[in-house]
Order: sequence, then C-alpha cells, then structure tokens
Amino acid sequence: GTTYCAVAHLDDRGRPTTLPNRDGDILTPSAVYLDDDGNAVVGQPALDLSLEQPDRVATMIKRRIGYPNFGREVAGRDFRPETLSAIILKKLVQDAEAHVGPVDRAVITVPAYFDDTRRKATMDAGRIAGLDVLDILDEPSAAALAYTFQVAPGAELPTDGVRTILVYDLGGGTFDVTLVKLGKKRFQVLAIEG
Repeated sequence: GTTYCAVAHLDDRGRPTTLPNRDGDILTPSAVYLDDDGNAVVGQPALDLSLEQPDRVATMIKRRIGYPNFGREVAGRDFRPETLSAIILKKLVQDAEAHVGPVDRAVITVPAYFDDTRRKATMDAGRIAGLDVLDILDEPSAAALAYTFQVAPGAELPTDGVRTILVYDLGGGTFDVTLVKLGKKRFQVLAIEG
C-alpha cells in the first residue's frame, strides 16, 4: 500500500485470512531504510529511522511506481520504484512464510486508477521479489471478493439472485470505489473509479 501493506492467504477452508508480520502487527508500514552496505530495513523500524536519517528512507513508493525513478535519491543512490517496492514485497513474503510455509505465487492489489504501465511495474516488482505474480487486482475489487467469503450474518447473498454492492477503499494515499454485482457463483465489476 501507499502507507501500509498487509498480506492475506486462503486458509484450509478457502477463506481469506490476514497474516501478522514478525512483530505481530497486521499492517506493515511501506517504508524502506538503506544503510551504507546496501542492507535494507523494512516496516516500522525504517519509519522510526526516517526521523533521524530521512535521506536513507523511502516512503510513499507506490505513488511513484511506473515512473523511471523514485524522484529523489535514497542513501545517495537513484532507485526505480519497482526495486524499492520489491524490497517491501520480499519482507512481506518472509513474514508470511513464518506462518504458512514457502510462498512463491501471489496476487497483488493496486489502486483502481492504476493504468497498464503502473500495473506492469507492480508485476515487475513482484518478479524482482522472486514471486510468480498470478494477477494484479484492483484493491476495491479484492475487498468485494473477500466480502463474498466473509458475509456477515443477515447479509448473505440471495440464493436465487444477485446483489449489487458499492465498495469503497479509503487508504492512506488513495480513495477508490467499485460497484460490483455479486451472486453465489458470479462476480462482475460494473464500474471502478479512483
């Protein structure tokens, strides 16, 4: 995400479950700190170090994904946003693997307004992180899909029809809205705006 990231997987019953990072938190700050030796620290420790060494920390990386460079030097070097994003993705994978074992495939979500260039750059970041990126999915569409698996009592989908749902995603750097038509075996995106 622009400010925070989260990882989920499908549990044994096929339901999406959010996994905590190594610190036990569900959200990981989207921050990368680079030292003189090229070692990276990701997450809250990087965010903490940004107060003392802001020139060594990259944040809001997703806003620059798809551009030729990050827009400023980090630790005295130019980076492509995909490279910085891959560092975050690699940490998220390592955290997930501590809970579910080896992870080599992923679906990555992006803001609804991302064009093909930014979607491809996100896919490239996943590949740099060593992942087989199965798909790039709009964040509000992902939320709507998760909803179909985690419907609250009394809000079940009709067995003989469909329900039209408006999903909004108010994140740290984006505000996306998706209108979807949901049924027991149907998921159709009607409109997306971000």
